[in-house]
Amino acid sequence: MEPLFHFVVPLTALLLFGLKFKEALPISLLALLPDLDALFLVHRSLSHSIVIMLTMIAPFLMLTYKFKPELKNYSFLAFMAVASHSVLDAFSGYTPILWPLYSHSVWIQVGLGAHIGSSPSLTSSAQLLTKPITFEQFQSLDAPLFTGEGLILSIVLLSPILLKVCSALWKQIKPSGV
Repeated sequence: MEPLFHFVVPLTALLLFGLKFKEALPISLLALLPDLDALFLVHRSLSHSIVIMLTMIAPFLMLTYKFKPELKNYSFLAFMAVASHSVLDAFSGYTPILWPLYSHSVWIQVGLGAHIGSSPSLTSSAQLLTKPITFEQFQSLDAPLFTGEGLILSIVLLSPILLKVCSALWKQIKPSGV
């Protein structure tokens, strides 16, 4: 899954949830954190484990609930944004989403196909693939920041929000009588 999509999915969800853009933007950027493991020449490592994420955020959540209860919703939404990264990755390749509780990486493959012809039909498939986890260093990483498909999907996801923003801006700058 490319970084653009990791960012746009939680951004869209947070905006639809009712957050303002200024609130949703920094929370959505947190969804990119798990890929920082690539800086250490290991990708899809322990930073992609929801168990590790929970372990790291639990003290922060407890402190927030105790000392800043007005921020507890933002803390939860931040966790969900970061966790969305691993969930999305699990649909695009092997991801150690439950490490160290489960010593295998998982890859969820789902599909729905249509056959149009003399006998139209739909076929569906779902597989949960696993393989033992091996955190191995690589020499280099060549990965797209975004692809054509990811860019189009991101635009489609954001288009209702962009239209709403453009409409509001138009109402503010529209000359009277137009």
